[in-house]
Amino acid sequence: MWATAPYLHNGSVPTLLDLLRPQDERPRAFCVGSRQFDPVNVGLPTPARDQSGNPTPAAAVTCASGLTKFDARELGNSNLGHSFQGTETDKSKLPAGVLGRALTPDERAALVEYLKTL
Repeated sequence: MWATAPYLHNGSVPTLLDLLRPQDERPRAFCVGSRQFDPVNVGLPTPARDQSGNPTPAAAVTCASGLTKFDARELGNSNLGHSFQGTETDKSKLPAGVLGRALTPDERAALVEYLKTL
């Protein structure tokens, strides 16, 4: 599983850690085509986040020669949905596209470590 980045049906999420973040915290753009691998977050290298932990704006992401920018704002590239967010624990009351409650940073890290073993 860890070797199949980027994730989701359209390849719109670069790392397992990003997959476990609420959708508004996921990178809006990242570079594909590199053979580099991020072993900590499990997936493709992603642009640095700002001091508040917010993803780099898509317009600010530039890719090295030979790499292609994946921009989740483009038609068909959305990385919304399949998200863990909010506080609701009753699955029948979750909004469309939300799979479960928000995970804490420690819970995300523990899940990523577990997924590395598969």
